[in-house]
Amino acid sequence: MAVIRNGIALSAIALCSLVAQQTPTPRRTDTVRHREPVVQRSPIRELQADLEALLKNRDVASAYIGVCVLSTETGEFLFRSNDTKAFVPASLMKLFTTAAALELLGPEFRFTTRIYLDGRIRQGGDFEGNLIIRGSGDPTWSEAFNSHPDSVFAVWIRGLDSLGITTIKGNIIADDRYFDAIRYGPGWMWDDLAKPYSPPVSALAAFDNCARIVIHPASAVGQPATIELLYGNGAIRVTSEILTVPHDQPAEIAVQRELGSNALELRGVVPLPDGSAVEPVIVDVPVDNPALYVGMLFRNALERHQIRFRGSVLTASEWGEPIPYSRLPILAEYSSPPLRTIIAVMNRTSHNLCAEMLLKTIGKESSGAGSFAAGADYIRSMLQRNGLASDELAMSDGSGLSRLNLVTPSLVARLLWMLWRSSWRNDVAASLARPGEPGTLRTRLVGTLAEKNVAAKTGTLDNVSALAGYVTTRDGEVLCVAILANHLLVPESIARNLEDLICMRLASFSRR
Repeated sequence: MAVIRNGIALSAIALCSLVAQQTPTPRRTDTVRHREPVVQRSPIRELQADLEALLKNRDVASAYIGVCVLSTETGEFLFRSNDTKAFVPASLMKLFTTAAALELLGPEFRFTTRIYLDGRIRQGGDFEGNLIIRGSGDPTWSEAFNSHPDSVFAVWIRGLDSLGITTIKGNIIADDRYFDAIRYGPGWMWDDLAKPYSPPVSALAAFDNCARIVIHPASAVGQPATIELLYGNGAIRVTSEILTVPHDQPAEIAVQRELGSNALELRGVVPLPDGSAVEPVIVDVPVDNPALYVGMLFRNALERHQIRFRGSVLTASEWGEPIPYSRLPILAEYSSPPLRTIIAVMNRTSHNLCAEMLLKTIGKESSGAGSFAAGADYIRSMLQRNGLASDELAMSDGSGLSRLNLVTPSLVARLLWMLWRSSWRNDVAASLARPGEPGTLRTRLVGTLAEKNVAAKTGTLDNVSALAGYVTTRDGEVLCVAILANHLLVPESIARNLEDLICMRLASFSRR
């Protein structure tokens, strides 16, 4: 800032000198005093100069960085750099999914999953017929939402108990046809598909559509580790070549699975315990057929409750016959938490499956097509209705996993401004991560002036880092901030440090 102010001062002095050369010098008297030129201070120019200096950091010189800062009070742009260029946004895409879900569904919207009876109850507690689970896109049957699928199944089992049913002589049919059959978003990386953050998308989901494998080291070095399938029994097949190594070596686990297969092969090593309590290694692996997975989990819950099951677990597509829901009795139903609670988990923890299920729900509720494309079409129309340029967005999924997503920092900032002026302002702000609190900003900006003044969504992919949200200045003015960095050739920590420094400077900004 000193350089800029000195630069302005020197220019003023030079101008005075030039005028002095062209104007006769007045005779000096005791009543005439020489006055230094007055330099007008501009806090906004100082802010812009500081942000420009941060972006010139040599560590990120090869990266492609765009920044847009917009005042919620005046609508003016306080800083812009490459903000009309297109960037891969990573999980900032969840902000668009959030906006569309709130507009179309409302913050009180709840998903409802129903189980139907298609058959008759005989004397002695035998039910002859099928139990049909009809999914509606509920993403909340997971630990991320503090909800265990068994708590859902318990509601259904109480319904069976109330009817005196002790044996099922029929099938469990899991119907996930509320969404289309496309499980993976356009532009998802094939080598991410065995990772827990990119499971297949289905209208029926449990445990984030992942099976959990617990790996216990053997009692001696060189011996094979023990594999325990915590949940997912029957849904996946696991073979292991994991060996036990000395305790001073780290665990290294690789999961191999062919696309479309539930046969997994584990390779790697786990360390021998050193005498202290050692936590086992836990690996979460996506299942290939989420609807079938839900059906198998329910079957297992029935057996644990000592309700005998004498049939098969099928998906509605495998069943192949029309299901006359209008004529079938509902045994029980389960409703999710409200949407405002769902988006809070989605944005704070960057929950990808939740975002994709919301996007397909948006498509289904707006057009009748539960697809990625239908959801993206609605979001583009939402932008147009609110005066935002939809041609600044290329959207392929709802979470930001796709490399085909593109957006300008300017559009992200203006979307945040639109949300700030909407009736959902508080719901959106409450859904964002905050420094020092559980979520993606838990370890960032702690102990700085920005700690209590930042609420933001983060985004991360290989060679991509982003942050967008709201920063409150020293004057109490709220700013919309969008920072997107692509083509990073440095560790992610350096990009995050740049984002944090920008937020710290904005939090210290004062117009006075």
